[in-house]
Amino acid sequence: MQLYRHFAIAAALLLCSIATASAAGPGPFLVASDDFVLTGAQEQLLWQRIGRNASSTTPSGLIAAVGATLPASVALHALPATVTRQIPAVRPYKYAMLGKMLLIINPTDRVIVDVITQ
Repeated sequence: MQLYRHFAIAAALLLCSIATASAAGPGPFLVASDDFVLTGAQEQLLWQRIGRNASSTTPSGLIAAVGATLPASVALHALPATVTRQIPAVRPYKYAMLGKMLLIINPTDRVIVDVITQ
């Protein structure tokens, strides 16, 4: 009987930890990937929050396209918390502005995963 009680307690603790992890949301479990897709509404929100007020020059020879690697000379910026709360999938990504283009970047390999223009 004692053995069954230990198994029951272990099972209950396991279920509680799973429930707690699920309730915590996607948080640290999101990982940046080069296979990333935003909806048109999400891109529009990003542009409204970040892109419309910023501008910088594009390094010569750089073609800003999905799949291209951004040179180390281009600064990456963290996405604002207001954006990551509304679009949790973008949490592991960074952004850069090049001219009138908002680039969403995978920070692990600096690959451009989305180009947003208006």
